[in-house]
Amino acid sequence: MVAFAVIAELVKPKVFAGLFSAAPSIAIAGLLVAAYSTGPARAAEAAMGMFGGALAMVACTIGAAHAVKRFGAVAGSAAGWMTWSAVAGIVYIGFIR
Repeated sequence: MVAFAVIAELVKPKVFAGLFSAAPSIAIAGLLVAAYSTGPARAAEAAMGMFGGALAMVACTIGAAHAVKRFGAVAGSAAGWMTWSAVAGIVYIGFIR
């Protein structure tokens, strides 16, 4: 959570800072609810899903940033979305399922 707080302070514009500030709190609350209502094994599955989604989000933002510069907004955004889908699928098939 400290890393997310540091990112929130460094990110410009500050509109995106809320995203980095809220994400860990929401994830922790969701995991606590899952652990309480369905047990720790199910919460562990949810945590793996969150981890996979975070990896996919990082890959998407890096890929989209480069693709938008090279191909323009629409094609670059589509490339970012495809990158997210590919990474999320690989994580799901390789580690979660």
